[in-house]
Amino acid sequence: MSLEAISQTKSLDEVENTALQLAEHATDPVEKTVLKDLVSRLAEFKEVIPSSLSTIETSRGVESSVDQVKKDMEARLLHRKRQLSSLEIEVSRLGEEDMKLEAEIQQLSARKRSTVAELDKANQEAAKELEELMKQCDESRQAVENRMRAKERLAQSNTSWKLFKDNLGW
Repeated sequence: MSLEAISQTKSLDEVENTALQLAEHATDPVEKTVLKDLVSRLAEFKEVIPSSLSTIETSRGVESSVDQVKKDMEARLLHRKRQLSSLEIEVSRLGEEDMKLEAEIQQLSARKRSTVAELDKANQEAAKELEELMKQCDESRQAVENRMRAKERLAQSNTSWKLFKDNLGW
């Protein structure tokens, strides 16, 4: 049985209490030392396991949330890219028409300035969204690292527990 399963059944307290009682009544020094070591390890496991499981669950939630935000941001960035491309084409077209049509130069110049302003605004918004996407990616990376560290601690605890059980012949 893994430490997670034992912890979820709330059996660690019972095992710890039993080991404490056995240690108090043990007459063999080796047996007493082994039981005290067991109590110490159980106390450590009681702290590590819930924390590790909580970190794993929290990391999964953050990853899921960040993944959704990342997808949304990518879709918005694609939309912005298309918008930027469209606006750039419009600026170019208006610039050429401005040179050809002297009679409409004032009107076309005003439209061009407006479109350039939209382009600048769209560029700024895209830059902000890209920055936010990078931040979300960093958070996702951090969540993955946290989850991996928690899994590693949990695996180490399980290994230690298994070795300890094997040494006792359980």
